[in-house]
Amino acid sequence: MKRISLKVDSKGRIQLPRDIREDLGIRAEVSATIENGKVTLEPVDAILDRLSKSARFKYKSVETALPSLRKAAERELLKEIS
Repeated sequence: MKRISLKVDSKGRIQLPRDIREDLGIRAEVSATIENGKVTLEPVDAILDRLSKSARFKYKSVETALPSLRKAAERELLKEIS
């Protein structure tokens, strides 16, 4: 277990050092869970990264790719709200 001390600025922000963000795979977004007085942060993939993992890009035009992209976006949205 690694414990570090972080400062909170006047706007309530906390900055995680780069090495910790890299170790945890945190890029642009995190998910925060608050339970029993503790905060847990977990990395969240950007929506385009998640969609690119879900959709197959073997299409010759945007029009033929849209149905697959729409289904992938719906699946990702359902994961978020479940």
